[in-house]
Amino acid sequence: MKRHAYPFVLLTIGLLIGAGIVIFFSGTGTNILITDKDRDTGVKAAKKILYYRNSMDGSITSPVPMKDPMGMDYIPVYAEAANAPDAPGIIRMSAMKIQKAGVKSEQAARMPLKRLIRTVGRVEPVEGRVFIINAKVSGWVEKLHVNKTDSMVSQGEPLLELYSPELVSAQEEYLLAHRGAQRVKDSPYEDARQGAGRLLEAARKRLGYWDISEDQIKGLVESNQVKRTMTIRAPSAGSVTDKMVIEGKRIEAGEPLFKIIDHSVVWVYGEVYEYELPHIKTGQNARLTPSYSLTDVYTGRIEHIYSHLGGIRYAPEEGTEARTAKVRFELPNPAHRLKLGMYLNVEINVDIAQNAIVVPDAAVIDTGIRQVVIIDRRDGTFEPRVVKIGAKADEYREILSGIKPGEWVVSAAAFLIDSESNLNAALGALTASGQAGEKPPETAAKPASSHAGH
Repeated sequence: MKRHAYPFVLLTIGLLIGAGIVIFFSGTGTNILITDKDRDTGVKAAKKILYYRNSMDGSITSPVPMKDPMGMDYIPVYAEAANAPDAPGIIRMSAMKIQKAGVKSEQAARMPLKRLIRTVGRVEPVEGRVFIINAKVSGWVEKLHVNKTDSMVSQGEPLLELYSPELVSAQEEYLLAHRGAQRVKDSPYEDARQGAGRLLEAARKRLGYWDISEDQIKGLVESNQVKRTMTIRAPSAGSVTDKMVIEGKRIEAGEPLFKIIDHSVVWVYGEVYEYELPHIKTGQNARLTPSYSLTDVYTGRIEHIYSHLGGIRYAPEEGTEARTAKVRFELPNPAHRLKLGMYLNVEINVDIAQNAIVVPDAAVIDTGIRQVVIIDRRDGTFEPRVVKIGAKADEYREILSGIKPGEWVVSAAAFLIDSESNLNAALGALTASGQAGEKPPETAAKPASSHAGH
């Protein structure tokens, strides 16, 4: 009896082994994964494949294994991976997808933060080097020595010859006073000498009040003759920018005759925005270049920062809408290459922060309510992180809190990653509240049944 049972037992064992081999290679969607721990304990863990997705585009899925047009296999998505996502907001991307999206990352670092402030300056005269020559006494212009505008004159150069009866009388009075003082200088009477001296000094002051120089008074005494005309001379070297008189014209006391500007030294007025004012200080150097020649470089120093916004001379009704402040530079101009009214490009290098944690400006996503950077964890995952920002340079932004030096931040395509992270976080919240199902994307069908034939 036992001898006849042996073939039956052997047949049963063979059938069981064959059935196991068929099930293992049947593609039912159930794979048996043996881990080191399973080998020790003898427990087998099964992973269930939900669907397959395109390695180049995760939105394209298939219920069965297949290849994309480039011949690459679709990647299986397991139930365990779908049901155990990363922390909320963290997204995972393949290397191919990172490259396709153009994601670039840079390390946060400590460094001094500098900024180049650029503005436009306008050349103007120094206020103390503008001279208005006017008549102190009425008379007639006998002769004009300077008869053209924009003429260059030197200090003391004759401008015009003025005939005035009052000037003639003043000269005569001075000569009489001078002769009288000479006659009584050896007088034994102290009162006579003092009286003659006071009269002479009064006559001298009267000529001085009418812009008669000491040299002219000295010449009057030496010649002992009254001159019919008196010469009015330039008080400073410069350019005659205005000529308000013609030869032969009668002029009245107080009437302007010439305007002379000495532009061997000029002022340059620049404008900076309101948010740049904290970085601007008196004494800072600036680089100034005319637009017609980048090789003519001038180095100027901020001489003054105006205490109000708007125009150089504050007028509330005119400057209320201006959001720029005036800064002033002083430049030597001995060759007169800088013309009044000319525009200059102004560049000011300013120190914003020392030893600051900085990231590229493109890495900061400012929503208006919060500022976010995307942390590249260097393992294919990306983490949005709220940070507190500080000063801004041309290409970098100071981070006050939220990032440590050495961490990698996404500097390109950060907005795309942030959008996907927000979407994943929102879907995760819906799933947690029971308002979303566990099914795969709409394009994915349910995996084939374990009884499906191949």
